[in-house]
Amino acid sequence: MDSVRPLRSRSRLERGFGLLQVMLLIAVLGGLSTMGYLEWRERTAVENARLERLNLSQADQALQTFATVARRLPCPDTDRDGLEDCGGTDQKGWLPATTLRMAGADPGVDIGQIRYVVQRGAGAFDLTVLDDAWRPLEYDDDAASFFAMRETPTAGTYQANIHTLADFCQRLQEGAGTTLTADMAQVNASPARAVAYALAHPGDEDTDGDGSLFDGANAGATSMLEDPQRVPLLAAYDDIVLDRSFGALRTAFHCEILADSINTVALAHDISSSVDEMKEENIEAATRAIIFASIGAAITAVETAGVVIEGISDAGNAAAEWVICIASLGIAANACAAAGIHTAAAALTAGVIIANVASIAANVTAAVLAGNALALADSSVDASSLSCTVPDLTTQVNQAKAELDDAIADRQAIVNQIAAKQTELNNAVAARNQAIANLRYWVRLGTDWSSIDGRVDAVLSSANSWGTANDSYSAAQADVQRYQDAVTNWTATRDDYANMIANRTTLISQLQSEIAALDTQIAAETNQTTKAALQQQRLEKTARLTLLQDATALQNEYNKAVTELASAQSSLSAAQSAMTVAQGSINTAQSSYATNYNSLLNAGRYQLHVGLSVYDACTTSALNVCQQNDYLTYGIIQQMLGELFGPASNIAVAPGPDSIYYRPAQIQKEIDALNDSLAAADDRIDAAQDSYDTLKAKADNPPPCNITGSGVTPMPPSAAESILINVDIKGGTR
Repeated sequence: MDSVRPLRSRSRLERGFGLLQVMLLIAVLGGLSTMGYLEWRERTAVENARLERLNLSQADQALQTFATVARRLPCPDTDRDGLEDCGGTDQKGWLPATTLRMAGADPGVDIGQIRYVVQRGAGAFDLTVLDDAWRPLEYDDDAASFFAMRETPTAGTYQANIHTLADFCQRLQEGAGTTLTADMAQVNASPARAVAYALAHPGDEDTDGDGSLFDGANAGATSMLEDPQRVPLLAAYDDIVLDRSFGALRTAFHCEILADSINTVALAHDISSSVDEMKEENIEAATRAIIFASIGAAITAVETAGVVIEGISDAGNAAAEWVICIASLGIAANACAAAGIHTAAAALTAGVIIANVASIAANVTAAVLAGNALALADSSVDASSLSCTVPDLTTQVNQAKAELDDAIADRQAIVNQIAAKQTELNNAVAARNQAIANLRYWVRLGTDWSSIDGRVDAVLSSANSWGTANDSYSAAQADVQRYQDAVTNWTATRDDYANMIANRTTLISQLQSEIAALDTQIAAETNQTTKAALQQQRLEKTARLTLLQDATALQNEYNKAVTELASAQSSLSAAQSAMTVAQGSINTAQSSYATNYNSLLNAGRYQLHVGLSVYDACTTSALNVCQQNDYLTYGIIQQMLGELFGPASNIAVAPGPDSIYYRPAQIQKEIDALNDSLAAADDRIDAAQDSYDTLKAKADNPPPCNITGSGVTPMPPSAAESILINVDIKGGTR
C-alpha cells in the first residue's frame, strides 16, 4: 500500500487537480445539457404528432356527425372565418370549424388549423349538396326482378324532395363508381385516388421552406392533398393527412342495410298494388307474395344470427391477438394491428345488428300489408289463415349475453394481470437497484469511494444506450416483417382479382352452382353450429358473386389492390433502410458497451478511499500488473457484472436482453400493452352491452303481425305508398 505523500507536494497536486476537475465539470454539464435538450425535443415531437393525429380524428368524427344530421358534407371554408363557403366551386380550403360546431359537432381544433378537401361539382355525386338522389326499388313486371329503379327524382308520381341519409348514400355510390378525373378531390398517391374528403394537419414547421406550414400538395390550390401514407420526415415533410373514400363512408353509415330496410317496405307497396290489380282471379299469386315476405323476415333473422356470431368471433380474435401483442412487448406488429382491427369490428357489430333487426321489422311490415291486401281482395279468405313470420331472436339474445359476460370477464382478467405485473415491476426495480448497489460495493470493497467509480457509471450509461438501440432494431425488424406480409398479401389479392377479371363468366357460373349446393345443405342441416358455418360460407360466396357481377366494382378493387401493393412495396423498402440504420446504431452502442465493460473489469491498479486513507486495489486479467499487497477485485467484479447483465453467452461483448438490468423496462412494456388492451376491452363491453340491450328489447317486443279480415275498409295502393314514403322519410334520419 502506498504511503501518503508530503503535504507540500500533495497541496500543489490538489490545486492543479482542482482546476482540471472544474474544466471536466463544465464539459460534463455541457454534454448533459445538450443531451437533455435533444431528449426534450424528441419527446416534444412525439407528443405533437400524437396531438395532431388526435385533432384529425376529432375533425373526422365531426364531419361524419355533420353528415348524419345534415345528410351532406360541409363546403370548405375559403376565407378562414370558420364558416363553410358554398357560393363558389372550391373543393379545397379550411375545415369550417364554426359551421361544424353550430351543427352540434365539435371538431376539436381552432379555425384555419386544418386543410380540408371535399368532393364537389363533379356530377351527381357532389357531396356538399342536399338533394333527392335516391328512390326505393320497385317490382318490374317485364324483367321479373325487384331491382328496377322506381321513378327518377325528376319524373313520376313518387313524392320528391325527401332528403335523407339514403340520398347521401346514393351520391357516395355514384362517386365510388366514377373513374378518377383531374377535377375530382383526390390524394397524391401513386396512382392518385379519389376521396370523399381528406384532412391535413400542418405539423409545427415549414419544412419545405415555402412560407407555409403546409408542405407539398397540402399547400397548393389544387383539389389535392398528400398521400396519407407519406411518412413525415423532419427535414422535408411533417404534415399528417387523413382521407375517407366513398366506400369507407358507405360502410360507416351502413348504407346498404339502410337502403335494404326501406326497399323491403317498397316491396310491400308493390305487392299491395299487384294484389289490387289481380283481385280474385290471381289470389294464388298474392298468396305467394305473402309467403315471399314471410321468408324474407326469416332470412334476415338468419343473417342477423350470422352477424352476431361473426361479431363474437371478432371479439374473441381481438382478445387472443391482444395476448400475443402483450407477450411480444408490442413488437409483434401484425398481432397488435390485427387486435385493433378486430376490436373495431366487434364494436361495429352492434350497429349492424340494430340495422338488421330494423330490416326484420320491415319484412314483417311487408307481410302485413300484403296479407291485408289479399284478405280484402277476396272476401272468402279467412284472415286467421294468413300469417307472417315473426322472427325468434332467442338464440341471438343468448349469444349476445354470452359475449357480454365474456367481455366483462376478460376485462377483469386484464385488470388482474396489470396488478400482478405492477407488483412484478416493483420487485424487478428493487432487484436491479440491488444488483447495481452490489457492483458499486465490491468495486469499492466497502470503502467510501474508489478512483474507478466513474467506470461503473460509464458501463450503466452504455448499457442504457444499447437497450434503446436494441428496442429500435427489434421494432425495425417487426416493421420489415409487417410490410413483407403486406406485400405478400396484396400480391395474392391482386392476382386473385386479375383472375376474377379474366374468368368472370366461368367463375359466376361456378359460384352460382356452389351457392345453390350450399342452400340445399343449409336446408337439410339440423346441427346449428354446422349450419352457421355453412351460412357463413354462403355469405362469403355471395359477396364474391356480387363483386363478379359488377365489372366496374371489380376493376376498382383490382386497381385498389395494385395501389396498395405499390404502397406496401415502398413502405417495405423504407422499413429495410430503417432497419439498416438501426443495425448501425446497435453496433455502435454495442462497441461502446464492450469498451466500457472491459475498462471496468480490467482497470488495473486503482485506489480505495476511506476518509484520508488510501489503499490499493487491482482488477485485471493481465499478468504482472497487480502487486503483492493489492486487494484483488477481478473475480468479484466479474461476478457482479454477470448478475447484473447476464445470463448471456458473452456479456463482455453485449449485455443479455433478459438480464436483471433490462427486466423493469420489459415489464413496463407489458403493462403499457395491457393498458392498451384494457381500453379495447372497455369498447368491447360497450358494444356487447348495446347489442344485448337492442336484441333483448326486440325479443321482448316483437314487431306486430296483425292481418285483418274482409270486414274493414280496404287499403288502396295509395295508402301503402303513403306508408312507404313515411318509412323513407324516417329511415333516412336513423
